[in-house]
Amino acid sequence: MTTTVRRVGIIGAGRIVRTGHLPAYAQGAVPVTAICSRDRASAEHAARGVPGLRVCGSVTELAADPAVDVIDVATRPQGRLELVRELLTYGKPLLLQKPVAYTLEEATAIAREAALAGVAVAVNHNLRWAPPQRLLLDWARTGQLGEIGHLAHVHHFCEDEDTWYTAHPGYLFLDHGLHYLDLARQLAGADPVAVSARASVLPGQKARSPLTYTIMLAFDGPLVASLSMYNRTRSAQAWSSAWYINGNLADAQATYSTATLHTADCSQTFTSLGEWVPDGILGVYTAFTHALDAGTIPEHDVTDHLRSLALATAALESANKGGDWVTVADTSPEGPAR
Repeated sequence: MTTTVRRVGIIGAGRIVRTGHLPAYAQGAVPVTAICSRDRASAEHAARGVPGLRVCGSVTELAADPAVDVIDVATRPQGRLELVRELLTYGKPLLLQKPVAYTLEEATAIAREAALAGVAVAVNHNLRWAPPQRLLLDWARTGQLGEIGHLAHVHHFCEDEDTWYTAHPGYLFLDHGLHYLDLARQLAGADPVAVSARASVLPGQKARSPLTYTIMLAFDGPLVASLSMYNRTRSAQAWSSAWYINGNLADAQATYSTATLHTADCSQTFTSLGEWVPDGILGVYTAFTHALDAGTIPEHDVTDHLRSLALATAALESANKGGDWVTVADTSPEGPAR
């Protein structure tokens, strides 16, 4: 299938745009035609060296630009509802950075108003398209693993800094951890019904949000799932991300750079698959444009995002209650979150 190359306008010019979005679009030869930011100097800095990239003076100027087909919203979650309302009047597809909002209520309002406006909205759940994790997801979805009975993720990283995102008390669940909760949902092929979580603020840390968690997920069925994160390693050499998924036909594992499939007869390890950034971010755009061409709902549609955000919200609530089991909110149109 030939995909229409849609020209991108980016709102936001922070680190993720400079180090993630722009390199991803360059890798895929996706034309980025316009960019704007609250801080014009930041937009001008990001635009340097990108041929044909025009710096706009406002969101409305960018949205009205006939050379922009898709608007990539890479701003902070705060104030996202008001921004989306402004953009919906232009009728152009929106690709929103995750989380689309810090509260399920605001995210639900965004989904509802986008649907009423008839505007397609996808969410940048780029871990789904990180090459090793995508292979893991393909094995799960095509039945190569069989019935899944166990799923685990162990993550080591470091974000011990006092910045706008680590200042939010729910950051580890609603933003960073949302990557892993979302992928766990996708690998399981089902939504957890309840969650139990613990989180800790470590002695002497700079970040105001917790930097470590353990999460247990409960499903309607035999699947057992857990996720853990330690977000204060002493060096980048200690960073790691390990996924384990076990079915009645095969077992699989994935890291930042490899994916391995174990059957009773053999084990296969796939390497040189690509990287989370930029490949995962390019995958988000490509899947969105495929869906726009086909007239279908993308798998990372904003309504699917609500289910991941509901899970992260429940995990945060559980952590705040010392690990009590919390029911995951129903985000279906008839559910209470609406």
